[in-house]
Amino acid sequence: MKSWLLIILIGLYGNIVFGQQVIFAGKLLDVKTGEWHSNALMTINEGRISDIKMDQQITDDGNIIDLSEYWVLPGLIDCHTHLTGNWYDEDFDTYTLPSPAYGIIGTVNAEHTIQAGFTTVRDLHSYFYADIALRDAINQGMIIGPRMKVSGPGLSMTGGHGAWGNWLSPQLELKENPGLIADGIDELRRETRNLIRLNVDWIKIFATGGFSSGTIPGASAYSEDELSIVVEEANKYGMRVAAHAHGEQGIINAINAGVSSIEHGSFLSQEAIDLIKEKDVFLCMDLLAAHYDLFEKDRKYEDQGIEDDSKELYEAIAGNFKAAYDQGVKMVFGTDSGVFPHGKNAEQFKLMVDAGMTEWDAIKSSTILAAELLREEDNMGSVEVGKFADLIAVKGNPVENIQVLEAVEFVMKGGVVVKPIQGGQ
Repeated sequence: MKSWLLIILIGLYGNIVFGQQVIFAGKLLDVKTGEWHSNALMTINEGRISDIKMDQQITDDGNIIDLSEYWVLPGLIDCHTHLTGNWYDEDFDTYTLPSPAYGIIGTVNAEHTIQAGFTTVRDLHSYFYADIALRDAINQGMIIGPRMKVSGPGLSMTGGHGAWGNWLSPQLELKENPGLIADGIDELRRETRNLIRLNVDWIKIFATGGFSSGTIPGASAYSEDELSIVVEEANKYGMRVAAHAHGEQGIINAINAGVSSIEHGSFLSQEAIDLIKEKDVFLCMDLLAAHYDLFEKDRKYEDQGIEDDSKELYEAIAGNFKAAYDQGVKMVFGTDSGVFPHGKNAEQFKLMVDAGMTEWDAIKSSTILAAELLREEDNMGSVEVGKFADLIAVKGNPVENIQVLEAVEFVMKGGVVVKPIQGGQ
């Protein structure tokens, strides 16, 4: 059975070799220095880079993967995805799906994501723990997809963002909530422990409302004491906490409680920026999801206390992004995919550059800085001996034109070619 599966995979995905491989890169990026090395010859053994030599000559050896006409980078990392969610599709009623359907959706979205060059994602919040199942299926080689760091359902207060069913009539009750509701210190402690028992990689908590039914994005959801309990329980197991936080007070509460990353940060204040820097917290602002929601969907949020029109609201969010970046906050790449169609993730790079970030820093946000957030610096985020052979290739220099990352032509994950050069190897 396994031999037939291997044959099928080789037919679908090209060079799948579990021994030694050699790649010749015309240009190879050193993300630590910003330098492009010419004519790099990389040897890969058992999924990791075992040797790199610069200024080499390509031979006629048919076993070499020839990327001599390409710019080669480490595989990209998206620090905020929802691979089991298709919330962008208003014709697709996710609210009536049986729980197994979320995992099936995830298998499709996982392939779209890795084909776009994202070899690792941090998946923050799913329904029915579908992200855990998806991660495990990918790790076991059952399906094609990126490496996943998952949180399971995010912790939400009753009526908060992430508390599925806020729109239901008061006489109706859910037999089972697809999300995870926890009110007060005791419930938060218990549910955090349960998530850890279920083998998540991160804990996510909704520290403010969001752009969803019945909540106010800028309003705090949990007290600092409640958030601290979640961080305390997570830290016992060496685990980190990500806080969904749009508004100032929720951001401040979450940082003081000890979270490792702030997600969204739409309504940052100077006080919040100062505290993020002081506590050395990562900031993950999803400009692509905001742009898609406010421009392509042209959504309005007057019922949630936001009177700005779509253009004004996006400009305010992008302005806060620039303010944080200009003041040296550690910004990591995260898109909130699922709010927009999966596989479009790289479109966020241009939005980050348009908001004031340099092309070079935008690349670092999705490579070496993202790996630091995930505490995976020894395995990913740069092309170095000993690290995973997670590589992408593009037809142009992304430091000069960041949009070439929207057209990734080659993807390798752990020494496995999941997207070969069209018409080539």
